Amino acid sequence: MAQLEPLQPQLIGAVFRVPRPVGIRPVMRLLRRVPLPLRGAARLLVRLWYSPLTAKTRFLLVSLFASMTLLAMAEAGGVLVGPMDGQTRPALGYLFSDHARPSAVSLALLQDPAGLIVLAVVFVTPIFYCQQVRAIADFVPMNERNGGAVRLSGQRIAQHNRLVARTNRSFTTLGRRGVSVAIMTVVAVGTVLLFAFVNEYGLMETWNSTLLPDRVWRSEVYAGWWANLHTHPELALALCASGTYAFYFLTKQLAMGVIFTVYLKRSAALGFGVTPNMTFDSDGFRGLRTLRQFMLWTYGSALAHMVGLLSLSLVWLPASPWMLFVVVGVMVVDTVVIIYPSSIGYHSALAVKKSYVRSLQPTALSSADRDAATAQVWSVPVLPVATRKAITGLTLYLLVPAVVALVPEVIQRL
Repeated sequence: MAQLEPLQPQLIGAVFRVPRPVGIRPVMRLLRRVPLPLRGAARLLVRLWYSPLTAKTRFLLVSLFASMTLLAMAEAGGVLVGPMDGQTRPALGYLFSDHARPSAVSLALLQDPAGLIVLAVVFVTPIFYCQQVRAIADFVPMNERNGGAVRLSGQRIAQHNRLVARTNRSFTTLGRRGVSVAIMTVVAVGTVLLFAFVNEYGLMETWNSTLLPDRVWRSEVYAGWWANLHTHPELALALCASGTYAFYFLTKQLAMGVIFTVYLKRSAALGFGVTPNMTFDSDGFRGLRTLRQFMLWTYGSALAHMVGLLSLSLVWLPASPWMLFVVVGVMVVDTVVIIYPSSIGYHSALAVKKSYVRSLQPTALSSADRDAATAQVWSVPVLPVATRKAITGLTLYLLVPAVVALVPEVIQRL
């Protein structure tokens, strides 16, 4: 029987390709001169030294280094915790101060909750991306282990392998240097334009509770901002670089999601989709632990990016009707790459469960045993996530546009 070919989302970028260790053989030959009692430990240390870092480890190291560098730059610029002269108050200190008329406002890095949230989302975005790549790479083997290919004919397997080949070519195209450079250029321009918008219109206009006009208030806040282009250009450049870094991986993540969604739809049409193992529960999730991890990382990514967008739109930028359309647009994209694939996977797994329940009817099981087995099948969620939590999260997610529309009005009335 022909074997199903796996997806290779690691072709989307060179960071996911494990390089071969260079220079390890000469070093191992030199270890022959090491005394025999120490040779085993020395070889272990050499193998650890030459072992390639995984993509996740690389992203974690980059995020750690970038975070520490940004904190050090803010400390060197005196905008990590704000001035201590007693004359300048943090911007958050003027919230709900109806009769205040501030003359000097500071918005240091550690006093800027929206900035901290945005930076946190920036540095975790590649981690979400990496985990999704790993899960997609194991999608075909996972379902094949669970028996998803048993009912496929040789012709269907050949059709599936051709579909996988086309999908992998799409991953390869997305990972080409020219495409990556084009994406980087576009997101860099977009990040600079977004920063220019902040530079032009100031910060926290919606949160003005003082006697100052909105235009004066936002200018005062921007003047004391840690990433002010005029007073702290190095931090402004670091913020733009961080934004470009995050938007680059986010763009590739979304493109990968679209490619995988197309594959999932066409693969389900061929009869190969999400397949729970109905005969043996090997991991507590009917063999779908990889799918569970993929869904949790994907939902977590969507939630993190939505929180970052809300922080940007409700705190940094002035509230305006067009921001509602931006949020709705993001939700539409998430529907395409998250909710729709989840629906496809749900119906595939549901079909497998129904088929298994029907197969219990002609067996020699007693009526009581058959009813117990059927009840056991339907006692666990169709997908390896809690159904109630998923519905609750989806409901809250759909209420986000209402939050964007109502929060500015509520703040102005306080």
